[in-house]
Amino acid sequence: MPDKARSPSLKSFVIAASIQREIDAQKDGPPKRIAVIVCLKESADHPESGVQSSKEEIKKFLSDKSDQVTDSDFYVFACLFPEDIKKLAELTQWVYQIWLDETTYAHLLSSTDTVKATSCWRTFDARGKGITWAVMDTGINADHPHFATWNTVNRTLSRNFSSSATPDDQEGHGTHVAGIIAGMVPAWEAGKPYRAATFVEEEGDCPQIADLTAPPSGVAPLAKLLNIKVLNDDGTGSASAAIRGLEYLRKLNDVSRGIQVDGVNMSLGYPFDPKSYGCGYSPLCQEVTRAVESGLIVVISCGNWGYGQVKMGTGEQAAVAVVSSITDPANTEAAICVGSVHKSSPHLYGVSYFSSKGPTSDGRMKPDLVAPGEKIISCHAHPEDGYHYKEASGTSAAAPHVSGAIAAFLSGHQEFRGDPERIKGIFVKTATDLGRDRAYQGAGMVDLLRAMMSV
Repeated sequence: MPDKARSPSLKSFVIAASIQREIDAQKDGPPKRIAVIVCLKESADHPESGVQSSKEEIKKFLSDKSDQVTDSDFYVFACLFPEDIKKLAELTQWVYQIWLDETTYAHLLSSTDTVKATSCWRTFDARGKGITWAVMDTGINADHPHFATWNTVNRTLSRNFSSSATPDDQEGHGTHVAGIIAGMVPAWEAGKPYRAATFVEEEGDCPQIADLTAPPSGVAPLAKLLNIKVLNDDGTGSASAAIRGLEYLRKLNDVSRGIQVDGVNMSLGYPFDPKSYGCGYSPLCQEVTRAVESGLIVVISCGNWGYGQVKMGTGEQAAVAVVSSITDPANTEAAICVGSVHKSSPHLYGVSYFSSKGPTSDGRMKPDLVAPGEKIISCHAHPEDGYHYKEASGTSAAAPHVSGAIAAFLSGHQEFRGDPERIKGIFVKTATDLGRDRAYQGAGMVDLLRAMMSV
């Protein structure tokens, strides 16, 4: 069959459906650039070079079409006009597929007792010492008292992959997440006036400020953190920034004789579009898989898209649970996908209404675990506001409970470092069944004490 006859169907495959919709939406207006991820083909003539030759050819082709061309080991990222995307799709000797560079969103004291972290501190002294965890988020305020005394944040190895000019946390989401994983105010300073802000929904966003009897502790208080900023100062980011962040972490361990970073927390994601790619196989999901295969434990919040509204026959709107709402990249099989439960009474209240539900759109069971994610008190990025800690809810707060639990576990069982598959199996097997549907609770709530005692 002549090439011209095959061209239309070939282009429709190369250009993902999500990009085609963006192009179609511009037909009646001036052209606008679209952020894309170019998936590359391996060299047919020199397979030993992998995608390197394809990458160089594509970058040459894009040199006069975009001033925002970047790349990673397996992808090229660019912002292109629709006509240039169509021309790029014709270079099938180098281009496998062109994806939309999706916009990622942040998924936002008794919770340490709920996951039995405090019991492990007393029984095994498992407080995360010697373990390093990366936080891919809006940044971390490393000068917060929660992190400052123990130098919790490793500034040397921290990196900024966002479009923000500063690695510091301006939005607050990343600092809140980081404070759940690690850090603590030492006992000799705990008596100082630390204050927390809680929010009463009926009274809008006006915070209620109160003194804390004791500042909250991270689940693995003595673990070290890496600030890997991939979300911008408004709480949004790009899939390509997350890809580059994961690639950096993967290579940190590759170039070291020992393990530089044990795991990464990703309290972020975006709604999955099954028309663009197979569930769990988007560029970001594939990078998550590579990270896990390299020995990194990847913990991801499942998303806050677990509820919605439908129109009843009477015309009234009713709230309903939304199944198969796990976000990307939490639907990656190799990752540990985390949903949310009540922070102190999970057996009574069960899975949070907002927590995204499984199964995945291709039929796999997710989430893997649930953890406290409702009204969690953790670090406020801007103590100058008059308070050091604040309350927040979301699967963003649930995932770091699991990250912290695994960091604490590894500090007591160093022999499991670098073995993500075994770690996932241990925590899934020892989770506490809350009696809820598997598509809601996964294997159940994380139980650090049971995990510690199981091996």
